[in-house]
Amino acid sequence: MGPVLNHGAAPDAARRHAAEAFEACLRRVVAAEWDDLPAVARRRAAMIVADDVSAAFSALDEPQVAQSRLAALARESGGPATLLAPGGPRAGVHAAATQNALAMGWNELDEGYRKAVCHGGLYVLPALMAVAEQERASAQDLLRALALGYELVTRVARAWRFVPMRIHPHALLAPVGAAAGVAVLRRLPADEILSAVAGACAMGMAGPFNQALQGVLVRNAWAAQGAAMGMLAVEQAQAGIGGWAGTPHDVYVEALGTTTDLDAFADDGDWAVAYGYQKLNACCQYAHSAIEAVQALIARDASLLGGEQVTAIRVHAHPLAYALDNRAPPTTLGAKFSLPHAVAAAIVHGHGGAQAFDNASLADPRIARLRDMVELEPFDGLKPWPHDRPATVTVTTPQGQAGETCWSARGGPDRPFDDGDVWNKIAALCGARAPQAAQALRALVALAGGEAARPDAPGLHSGWSEWMRALTAA
Repeated sequence: MGPVLNHGAAPDAARRHAAEAFEACLRRVVAAEWDDLPAVARRRAAMIVADDVSAAFSALDEPQVAQSRLAALARESGGPATLLAPGGPRAGVHAAATQNALAMGWNELDEGYRKAVCHGGLYVLPALMAVAEQERASAQDLLRALALGYELVTRVARAWRFVPMRIHPHALLAPVGAAAGVAVLRRLPADEILSAVAGACAMGMAGPFNQALQGVLVRNAWAAQGAAMGMLAVEQAQAGIGGWAGTPHDVYVEALGTTTDLDAFADDGDWAVAYGYQKLNACCQYAHSAIEAVQALIARDASLLGGEQVTAIRVHAHPLAYALDNRAPPTTLGAKFSLPHAVAAAIVHGHGGAQAFDNASLADPRIARLRDMVELEPFDGLKPWPHDRPATVTVTTPQGQAGETCWSARGGPDRPFDDGDVWNKIAALCGARAPQAAQALRALVALAGGEAARPDAPGLHSGWSEWMRALTAA
C-alpha cells in the first residue's frame, strides 16, 4: 500500500495539515472496538438502523421504488443479500445495497446528522447491511462498523463545507460513508481503510443541490449510487488502488472550493452517532422549525387550522431553509424541499407527516392558495448550534397578526423525541408491509443498549442475516 498512500512531492502546508488531521482521525476511529463505545453510542447506532429501515419500508409502494426493485430482482435474484421488502427477497450484494439505499432516502424520514449537512446512516448502512450478510457478520459487527463509519463520514462533512450549498451531500458523501462502513466491517488494515475512504472522497458525484429544490428525482438515486461506489472503493483499495491522506483536501478544497475546519478531526471525546436527529416530519429537516412554529400558532388559536382565515404568511428562515423557495413543486420530492409548501401544508393539516407531502398535497387547492402567499425573509440574529436553524412564522387573519419562533426543531440531541413517539412512528412506517419489523428493531435497540429484549429475538452475536429474516418476516 506504500505507493498508494505516498504523499507525493512537497505538498503545500494546507494540504499537509489536512492530510495529517484526516489520517490521525481515521486511525484513531478505526481502532475502536464495540466495548470502547459508550452505551449511548451503541444504542444510538441501533436506533439509526431502526429509523432508516422503517423509512425504507414506508417507501416500498412508491411507484418508482417498486419498479426499480422489480427490475433489480429480474436482473439478479437469489443472491447472498436481502432486500427490505416483504418475504426478504434475495439479490446480489450491489443490487441489495442500491435498492435499500433508494428506499431508505425516498420519503425523507431517515435520520440525519445535526452538526453538518449529512445523512450518515443513509450513506453507511445500505452497503454495510448487504456486505454483512455476504460475509456472515454478526449484528454487533454491523453496529460497530456503522458507528465508526458514521464517525468518519460526518467528520469529513464537518471539515469541508459549501457556503452556500452547491453539491448535495447525498452525491458527495454517500461513497465515503459506504466505503468507511464496509472497510471497517472487513477489519482491513488501517492503511487500506485510509486508501478506501480517501479514494471514495474522489468518487463523489456532481449532484447539484438544486435538483432537490426543483424536485428532480435523480437526487433520490445518489445514495444508491454512492453505496455501489463505496463498495467499489474498498475492493480497489484491497487491490492497491486508492487515495492518499491528502486526497480529501484535493477534492473538496482544490477542486470544489469548500471551506475548511480541521478542528472537526480533533479527538473531542464525542461520538457522532449521539448527535443525530430523527424525523416525524416527512420533509427536509431545514423546514422542521417552521413547521413547529406553525403547530405552536395553531395550539394557541385552533381557528388557524385549515387556513381558511389566513390572508398572509411571512416566514423568517435560517440560511439553509431560505433557499427552499419553490412555490410550485412538481413532485413529492420537490414538496419536501419547499418551505412554502411545508408551511402551507402544516397550516392545512396541523402537522408535517406523510399526508402533508404526498401526491394529493401537490394539487390540494388549500395548500396551493397558502403556498402562493408565503413571503420568505432571512432570519436575523442567528445563534450557534443547536439554535442555528430557527424560523419565525407570522400569519395574518382578519383578526390581526400572530407570530411564533422555533429556535431548534425537535428530534435532535438538544430536544429529542419521546421514545413512545419514535416507536409509534416506526410501527406506522413498517405497517402491513413488514408487520414484524418494528418489534425486531425494538429488540435490536434494547440489546445494543444493554437492556433485556423479547426472548425470541436474535442476539447481538447472531448473524446479521438472521436479523434481516426477522425484519422482513410476513
